[in-house]
Amino acid sequence: MAIALADALIARNPSNGAELGRVNPTASESVGAIVERAREAQRIWSTTAWSERRKILKQWARAFVGQADTWADAICQEIGKPRGEAMGEVVMSLGAIRWTILHGARALADEKLRAGRQAFLLIPGARVRYRPLGVIGMIGTWNYPLFLNAPAIAQAVAAGNGVVWKPSEMAPLVGLKLQESLDEAGFPAGLVAMVQGRAEVGRALVGARIDKGMFTGGSENGHRVLTTLAANGVPALAELSGFDPAIVLPDAPRASTIRALTWGAFVGCGQTCVAVKRIYIVGDAKPWLKELAESARSLRVGDPAAPNVDMGPLISEEARDRFDRFVRATVDHGAEIVTGGEPRPGPGWFYAPTVLSASSAEAESALAGVFGPVVLVRQVHNEEEAVAAANSSRFGLAASVWGRDLDAARAVARRLDVGTVTVNDAVTPIGHASAPFGGTKASGFGRIHGIHGIREFVQTQVEQTRHAGGFRPQLFPYSQRIPTLLKAYLQLFHR
Repeated sequence: MAIALADALIARNPSNGAELGRVNPTASESVGAIVERAREAQRIWSTTAWSERRKILKQWARAFVGQADTWADAICQEIGKPRGEAMGEVVMSLGAIRWTILHGARALADEKLRAGRQAFLLIPGARVRYRPLGVIGMIGTWNYPLFLNAPAIAQAVAAGNGVVWKPSEMAPLVGLKLQESLDEAGFPAGLVAMVQGRAEVGRALVGARIDKGMFTGGSENGHRVLTTLAANGVPALAELSGFDPAIVLPDAPRASTIRALTWGAFVGCGQTCVAVKRIYIVGDAKPWLKELAESARSLRVGDPAAPNVDMGPLISEEARDRFDRFVRATVDHGAEIVTGGEPRPGPGWFYAPTVLSASSAEAESALAGVFGPVVLVRQVHNEEEAVAAANSSRFGLAASVWGRDLDAARAVARRLDVGTVTVNDAVTPIGHASAPFGGTKASGFGRIHGIHGIREFVQTQVEQTRHAGGFRPQLFPYSQRIPTLLKAYLQLFHR
């Protein structure tokens, strides 16, 4: 993480508080000029052949492979993730970039639309083009500083755009390393530029002359960013907070489901937008609560630099204190602590994996928007009650359904108001490079990854062509035959 001291961003290891390095912030007043330089580079880049864009993207991807261990070390130290999670982020990021390299040309290729029945109306066919937007302004996040930043940058430049992006002030060193890798890959000077800093630098970027904004982070900050973009008439892509439910059906195998839910709740110290935060048990919840609490207590919490650690720290002392306030407020609203519920002593910002039990939605509402190692369990009588409870949240990022009968589980899954729903799995499927990812309701809009993701960074243009001098009976002066011919068309094709 990073905290402010004078003007510099000071990166610290959240496991022990040790300083990792310092990064000078970008002057807010210079952000506009950086955007304009990106625009100049983009004008040339937009005319560059796909083969050349692909070549540079491939060079960038090869560098990732060669530096995988270095990337994992950087994420472990600055974010506090166990090494397996950090290496997983590197692998998922590379997979998403490789998807763009392999499939970008197809996703961006012109599409021909036939006239079909409309040919009888003398309406010609059409060609759909996907044109670059211009300069994309991105505000990144810290919890997945590579996976939620690098693939989006790859898709934006693949589509012919320039990018000016701001890494989170909580992860300035990983941001610096990512920009260095982009500079070394061979992209034109100024095409992809980084600005570092706190909120004022983000405000300057959002207020600059960008052509689309992308924000990844919490709902509160996201709403401020989106308000500014909307006021400037700038479209946006937003991936915001989640409060993900899991519905456990009566036939779910307990042992394997408990293992999976434990991981889904506490991966990344629960600082994962698609982490499981609410579990609805259809039927008797007591045995599930007991085993889930035992599973949570068995997790090895500590410095990820040590071997055999399952869960690291929260990103900062402030984040840990805020998380603890969420837990206390949930208890005040009627939840019971089954296990955990308190910070861990010693250096670093650790917190015990926490399992809460609740019997009503009141306690649940106090936990909404929490970011940390906690999961709340609630017993429900049937699937109807479970679906209603899951959909009652203002968030709609992801959800999961658990059970042996896959048809029954899928039937429940189809009723959930979320961007991604999984059956007998959680979190991991977000790494699918082809699958669009994003939320509904207060969890954001737009999608990243795959064809849907790359097309977030283009504008659609339709071209329709007619031969010069071609026959067009709809021109002035109108013929009395036009209404008769149109009525005949209706009778023929729309009876």
